[in-house]
Amino acid sequence: MKSGDILLFKAENDILSMIIAWGTNSRYSHVAVCVSPGMNLAIEAITKGGVRARDIRAVPRERYDVYRVREGHAYDPDRTISYLVRALNNRYDYLGVIFLGILKLLARIGIPLKDIANKWQKDRDYFCSELCYEAFYSGGGLDIVPDVPDSDVTAPGDIAKSPVMEAVEEVVG
Repeated sequence: MKSGDILLFKAENDILSMIIAWGTNSRYSHVAVCVSPGMNLAIEAITKGGVRARDIRAVPRERYDVYRVREGHAYDPDRTISYLVRALNNRYDYLGVIFLGILKLLARIGIPLKDIANKWQKDRDYFCSELCYEAFYSGGGLDIVPDVPDSDVTAPGDIAKSPVMEAVEEVVG
């Protein structure tokens, strides 16, 4: 694994994880970013604890896939990591992510409310995929989901489908 690799977690058997995956039409429900492969350290935003550091070794490897920025897409990995470190201890917006999930569900059944979702997102603290997006965009200067309109809320599945990202087949360690 390398610094800046994105860990996309597969939906599990908890209701929130399954709703996120279904509502975003993806198999993924959570995102973390590797900040130090030598220390097996990733940073993520979670419902219990907000933005925190996590030991990657504590997560069974089959629970996540690793994605990396494709060659030819320039960004500053040090600034991306610095952004993530500065975000540590920020709050997770649990109610906001539920609200956003409801809006995504409504959009999935044909009632799009993307502008409301965008306003809600910008007025609240981090949820996982927003933290990841902002770290690469504001911190490192790279839009990792260029096909997602500005008014959309970045979801884990958006990152997996991005032309900027590629799945890493084999990760040792």
